[in-house]
Amino acid sequence: MPRHSSLAVALALLWALARSTQALAQTPEPATQPPPPPQTEPVQPAPPVADDAPEQVEQPGDKPEVVNPKDVNQGPLRDPVLQQNEGDPRTLEREPEKDPAAEGPQPEPKTDDTGPMEICAQPAEQGVLQRVRRTLTVTACASSAWLDGLFGDQIYRDEYHATYGTVTAGGLWSDYDGFDPRLRFRARLQLPQWDNRISAFAGRVGEEDYISDTEGDFDALPTRQFGTLEDESVLVGLGYSSPERTGNDFDAGVGVRIDLPLDPYARARYEIVRSFADRYVFSARETVFWQNTEGFGTTTRLNLDRVFSDRFLLRWSNLGKFTEETIGMEWYSQLTLFQSVGQRTGLAWQAQVEGATDNEVPLTRTAVRLIMRRQLTPEWLILEVRGGVSWPRRRLIEEREASPEIGVALEMQFGQKRDRMRPPPPSQPVNPR
Repeated sequence: MPRHSSLAVALALLWALARSTQALAQTPEPATQPPPPPQTEPVQPAPPVADDAPEQVEQPGDKPEVVNPKDVNQGPLRDPVLQQNEGDPRTLEREPEKDPAAEGPQPEPKTDDTGPMEICAQPAEQGVLQRVRRTLTVTACASSAWLDGLFGDQIYRDEYHATYGTVTAGGLWSDYDGFDPRLRFRARLQLPQWDNRISAFAGRVGEEDYISDTEGDFDALPTRQFGTLEDESVLVGLGYSSPERTGNDFDAGVGVRIDLPLDPYARARYEIVRSFADRYVFSARETVFWQNTEGFGTTTRLNLDRVFSDRFLLRWSNLGKFTEETIGMEWYSQLTLFQSVGQRTGLAWQAQVEGATDNEVPLTRTAVRLIMRRQLTPEWLILEVRGGVSWPRRRLIEEREASPEIGVALEMQFGQKRDRMRPPPPSQPVNPR
């Protein structure tokens, strides 16, 4: 009987405990705390509790956060390397953040309604010259954007707006050669989607001088070299050059003269620039070229600069050119004293001799001249005036007589020219170009 009584008491206690547990489970939570969502599967097993561990009372909010096991970048399980500000919408990455400014201009995706003219649009300008310059700038920029668009679907606005060029108009008169009007333009187009070392060229220039690399320091009114000034031609082509000048530089270009019959050309040149003794800069440039009408040729150029002060620089230039069509080697030697007069004016005092080794008169011309370049208002407009006298003689039957010369030209610069970096030379006055 006592054993049956003990069993009955135990069953009664178990039944009372079960009833109390069921009642507690059915007790509603306060209205301010919604019931937690049911957990369909545990995230991770709870650690075993020792028998002698003290009993812990669970407080509201102590329950572990429900974490999606497929996303290790959320909640307390995420890798500390991947942690970021919760308000930062960027995608979590293991790579460190990159500075956009250090990566250069970022391309923009091209949309269907983004055309070259929309990319290069500029606000309207007041004045005739301003409108002409704006038209030239937008046209050159749009040409760069259109040509670059053939190689990809990205937009590099900064690069297209860096397209630059010049337009010059003027005339040169001499007693020996008469009057020779000049109208020239040059434009350098950027092609960033292809390569930052590749650019396109279009211009109306002295064809032979440009291809053979015999152009002088002044191209608004080019100096007569190797006889008379040649006729100008429209050339288009592609060029390769490094964005930065290191003192050991290689350039190359291919193109064609826009005329019938078409006259293709190619050239490559290598230049070395060295400074020494604080005030001297020496440069040597070798150019190898080919033109369909002229054949193969080569041009060697040597320059030595001497800086006297912030206002004076002396340059000694020597050049020799040989082609399959020339009579021997054509050459000239030129001494130029550059003088800076204020912030807007530069002078060039120049003396020159030239000739051809196999010509019947080896010394074909001697000359002296003064060239002034003045930066006008606005600053992208430059006036060039020159005057001098020469003593030409190309044939034995001619007499060497003085021939005065005078010229004037206006040069308009458009776009944003980017000067390539080279080793810093000693300080010098205003650049003649």
